[in-house]
Amino acid sequence: MKTTVVFAFFLLIPSTSLSAKIPSEITLATTNWPPYTSGSSPDKPGIVYEYITEILAKNGITLRIERYPWSRAIKMANDNNDIHGLLTAVYEEAPKLLFTRTPVMNYKVNFYTAIDNHWLYQDQRSLNSMPSPLCIILGYGYGSPIDEFIHDEANKTRLHILTGGNAQQRLVKMLEYKRVAVIIEDELVIESYTKKSTNIRFAGTLSDSPFYVAFNPNLSWSNDIVALLNQELADPENLQRLQQLVSDYTSKQQ
Repeated sequence: MKTTVVFAFFLLIPSTSLSAKIPSEITLATTNWPPYTSGSSPDKPGIVYEYITEILAKNGITLRIERYPWSRAIKMANDNNDIHGLLTAVYEEAPKLLFTRTPVMNYKVNFYTAIDNHWLYQDQRSLNSMPSPLCIILGYGYGSPIDEFIHDEANKTRLHILTGGNAQQRLVKMLEYKRVAVIIEDELVIESYTKKSTNIRFAGTLSDSPFYVAFNPNLSWSNDIVALLNQELADPENLQRLQQLVSDYTSKQQ
């Protein structure tokens, strides 16, 4: 009996030691990306902002969020020990970071043009006839085949690249004012900025893709927090809460 008790005791040590490595407060960088990381008021800070904050709070961890232009957020997550990672990201945007295996949720990347433009994205060949310039945000990962298109030097003159703050809002305004021909953005983000606008039109879907939480791998506890989030993000109760948040935020946009 003594042997059994002692063995059981030592079985508990790794998990206790593991959770102890994660600090009681962590800081993640993000950008202004409504409705995911920001909202219409202080009590509505964003779907993912609320979701990850609640998940970590259940585990005794306080989440601090700092917003920056996206390219700067990525750089700080890679270089700055005060910024532990990114609240939302895809691997192509920050390949040096350690990503959760379980996604936070999916986002849907669409093409949009001015209302009087009839171009439509159907497949990769559609990019050959795409009007220019295509407006993109520096540091964003859009997925294949648009990432390959963006990084092809032959297409450099066909791009307009936005940097700095309020990029999504400026993206929409540039299309509405016809300073660019095409933009790419998630459909919920576009709905946040356009609401009942009739000046832009849907021009096809690029992808329906997952995004993740990512951490600087040099942190001694990065593997521990990723393991914790992998488990929590797959939990049915948390997934139900996520759907409630999505419904709450999107219903207010109608």
